[in-house]
Amino acid sequence: MPSQSEVLGMMRSAFSDVQWTLEEKVTEGDTVAARFTMRGTHDGEFFGIPASGNKISVQAMNFYYLAGGRIVGERGQPDLLGVMQQIVAVPAP
Repeated sequence: MPSQSEVLGMMRSAFSDVQWTLEEKVTEGDTVAARFTMRGTHDGEFFGIPASGNKISVQAMNFYYLAGGRIVGERGQPDLLGVMQQIVAVPAP
């Protein structure tokens, strides 16, 4: 499983203008759930798919686990199918 910095590096190399917008968050105890919208232009290779120039906009859901006021773990679920459809690597329904 790639680290958070590896995932960010991969996203930035495939979508050099990538931006994440925090849409909502919910905190319960030492866990924070956050829903983001990710937007960018596919201007680099992504999972072997050459740059299409297409703009993408997809949702992602992340859970952050805290201890002592610091993030000690993270689990993310981006809409990779939506990304692949928008860069025309997978047919859209």
